[in-house]
Amino acid sequence: MDLQCRDELFDSSHPLPSHCRAYRQSVQHRLLHILRQNPGCRFLEIGVGSTFRKERFKTIDDLGINYVGLDVEHVCAARRADLSTAGIVNRDIRLLGNYVGTYLFNLIRLARRQETFDIIYLDGSHSIYVDLAAATAAVRLLKPGALFLFDDVRFTFGSGELIRTAARCADRAESKQLTEEEANEPHVAIIIRDYLIPLFNFEVERSSSNPDWIALRAPRSAPWMRT
Repeated sequence: MDLQCRDELFDSSHPLPSHCRAYRQSVQHRLLHILRQNPGCRFLEIGVGSTFRKERFKTIDDLGINYVGLDVEHVCAARRADLSTAGIVNRDIRLLGNYVGTYLFNLIRLARRQETFDIIYLDGSHSIYVDLAAATAAVRLLKPGALFLFDDVRFTFGSGELIRTAARCADRAESKQLTEEEANEPHVAIIIRDYLIPLFNFEVERSSSNPDWIALRAPRSAPWMRT
């Protein structure tokens, strides 16, 4: 893909989501649609989040999907309790929490154990300082032809962006590390467009993508890929 050409999927003039709940529901529906097309797959979610997505986990359980979720430990502990309350007790659902730092070392541990996944969904901090490293580490975990999914692609830390209301971002201490210009850039889009596509030869699954939800398809073979 010629990154110098205008691409509608990375076009900042495209209307931003204006309704938070509707946007989050669309993300949930897109992810559930992909999971239902891949029963029995191995699925890694980077950034489990503070909201318990019961329908998502019920779908994972019903379809025999092998799931690993990464987040800070107190979030993982809360989701384990939610799963137990919901009666979803499945050995193929694992939640790996980090007590300090970020989920990066758990990604490295998964790679050291030579685990691989059919689908990886990165819904993390939305900061390039955290998620560029996470995305790069996650590349080693993808199976040939696997899907790498991203939401909130045009989220910025800038105060004027409507997408702020659509992103699940609580603290935003990261924004204090950014200049105004840097805060107004969409970090997730940078990770996808400037790194994953040109460096690792990912292709955008255009039929499954829009400007705020990008599905990347990993190559069928690459020097960095475990087969």
